[in-house]
Amino acid sequence: AHRYGNATLLASDMVFGIGNRFANRHTGSVEKYTQGRKIIHIDIEPTQIGRVLCPDLGIVSDAKAALTLLIDVAQEMQKAGRLPCRKTWVDECQQRKRTLLRKTHFDNVPVKPQRVYEEMNKAFGRDVCYVTTIGLSQIAAAQMLHVFKDRHWINCGQAGPLGWTIPAALGVCAADPQRNVVAISGDFDFQFLIEELAVGAQFNIPYIHVLVNNAYLGLIRQSQRAFDMDYCVQLAFENINSSEVNGYGVDHVKVAEGLGCKAIRVFKPEDIAPAFEQAKALMAQYRVPVVVEVILERVTNISMGSELDNVTEFEEVADSAKDAPTETCFMKYE
Repeated sequence: AHRYGNATLLASDMVFGIGNRFANRHTGSVEKYTQGRKIIHIDIEPTQIGRVLCPDLGIVSDAKAALTLLIDVAQEMQKAGRLPCRKTWVDECQQRKRTLLRKTHFDNVPVKPQRVYEEMNKAFGRDVCYVTTIGLSQIAAAQMLHVFKDRHWINCGQAGPLGWTIPAALGVCAADPQRNVVAISGDFDFQFLIEELAVGAQFNIPYIHVLVNNAYLGLIRQSQRAFDMDYCVQLAFENINSSEVNGYGVDHVKVAEGLGCKAIRVFKPEDIAPAFEQAKALMAQYRVPVVVEVILERVTNISMGSELDNVTEFEEVADSAKDAPTETCFMKYE
C-alpha cells in the first residue's frame, strides 16, 4: 500500500472496513495489524467477517444502507454537540499524504516501471478506467495510478488469474462503449491470452493496452528472493526473427499486428508520453486495440514487507514534488 496509508493505519486507534476483505496478504500478522486499535467491519457477505481477523464489531449489511444510517446518526450527534472535532487528525493524515511518497520520476534506460505510471497519470486524466489483473505490474499500478471514480478500477480480485486483462478490457468496452479504458499488463499476463486481441480487432473494440515488459515473472521472482532462488521465472530469450527486442523474447508488436491490432514499442522514458498520444490517435482512426509496450529494466523490486511497520522500500523515496510530480497533492488535474 501507499507509505502514507500504512503510516496512517499504524497511527490510528480505530479501523473502519466497509465492504473490504481483510486478506492476510495486506494485513501481515493479525497481532501487529490490530494492536492498539479497534476494528469495525461492515460487509454484505457474512463469511468475510472474521475470516482473517475477528473485528470488535462485525455488521452484516449492504454498504450503502449501513452508511446512510451511520451518517444520519453522526449528523444528529453533531447537532447535539456530542461529536468530537477531528480536524487535527485530518490535518495529520493530509500531512502524511504530502510527505510520505515514493519516487516515480526516473530517467533510467531501460525504463523503471514507476516512470510508466507517472506518464499514465499525466496522459489519461480523471475519467480513465483502468483494467488489470495480477503481478508486480498490478501491485505497482495500484500504488501509483490515480483513480477518481467508482467502478473505474477493474481488477480480478482473486489470486492467480493470469491472462484476465485482455478479455476483461474488451468486456468493459463492450458494456460501456463510451468509457475511456486503459489496460495494464506485465509480459506474462499479456501472453497468456494474447489471442483475445483478435476479438477486439474483429468487433472493432478500441482501447489502449499498456504492456510493461521486463521478460520476467516479476512477482514470483521477488517472492523467491527470500529463498535465494531465481527458478523458472525468466521469459527472456534471443528471438532470431526480432533482434530489435534485444533479448526480451516474444515480439509483442508483431504478434499484436498479426492479430489485427496496432502496437508501439518504447525504450526510453521521454518517448512514453508521445507513444500514449500516438496510441490515442491510432485507436480513434482504426477502432481496434492499441498496445503500447514499454521495455523495462529486468529487475525491479516493488515495496513490500511482512508487517505494516516493516515495509522495505527498494527504491528511492520522494523528497520533493519533482520526484513524484503526478501525486495528487502536487498535480492539477483538469
